[in-house]
Amino acid sequence: MGIKNWLNTLLLKRVDQSIIEEDVLKYLYKNEEKNKTSNFQSINNELVFSEEQIDKSIQQLIKNQSIVNSNQSLLLEEKGRTTAIKLIRRHRIYEKYLSEKTGFSKSSWHHKAEEMEHALTDEEVNLMSKELGNPQFDPHGDPIPTKDGQLPKLKGITLSKIEHNCTVKVLHIEDEPKRVYKSIIKQGLHIGSIMTINFTSSVYATEGHALNFNKKDLENITVQVLKEEEEIPKGIVRLSLLKKGEKAVITGLSSECRGINRRRLLDLGFVKGSKISINMVSPLSDPTAYLIRETLIALRKEQTDMILIKKINNDAE
Repeated sequence: MGIKNWLNTLLLKRVDQSIIEEDVLKYLYKNEEKNKTSNFQSINNELVFSEEQIDKSIQQLIKNQSIVNSNQSLLLEEKGRTTAIKLIRRHRIYEKYLSEKTGFSKSSWHHKAEEMEHALTDEEVNLMSKELGNPQFDPHGDPIPTKDGQLPKLKGITLSKIEHNCTVKVLHIEDEPKRVYKSIIKQGLHIGSIMTINFTSSVYATEGHALNFNKKDLENITVQVLKEEEEIPKGIVRLSLLKKGEKAVITGLSSECRGINRRRLLDLGFVKGSKISINMVSPLSDPTAYLIRETLIALRKEQTDMILIKKINNDAE
């Protein structure tokens, strides 16, 4: 059976108590990564199941030696930790599949993956991973556990810990809680974006866009500080910032532009070195018609945010 054929039926396989048990293990594992303690009340506050269902799951996990109750704190045993990592692998591989092989918006990837992580088998995940080229990171920048259960640590530091002017590269955007994630992506921040930070004027800017983050946003964005000797792109902005009458040359596509959307833009001629200008703007300014390689192509703003350009003088042709 092909991947697309069985994806629609997998959720019917396992809708039972094991789903709650797996969610408990994943919660414990994520708290363990953050050096936080877990107990019944913290799990009950986080998960959407009833107190009775959660208590039943915890007792079963203790019975099968997946977790242990130590001084009112619930701790993972090796068996439970292995199960949690497998669940995280399923989730992140499926998110990668959604980003590369489907047209679903990134705001829906996490929810869909949370459903499918309970239905996918290890064999199915391995086949999916192979089809994707065995990726090391999911579309949010999280490391994907290997087949043998190794989960690399996320590199970089959170934006909230940077206290000096510098240039950084975005490595990871945390997708939980959902409200904070939506707040971040609404501003157009992408994995792989180069961001300049100027504390003197309280400015965060990426590819010509000014950004405004609150404290929680900063804690959910992981970056790598770029050294001065590293080659940092100059004058690179998004196509959405091109104005009528201006000309530009395409420098590439954002790393956030994936799968069928990336292939479509490349097929249409949005490749490095192509010259581009605005031909016509719709009454509501979306979509906009661009002239590229003597062809008129209409794009919406969400698409132009994925295309990187460098403006050129009218006489620099």
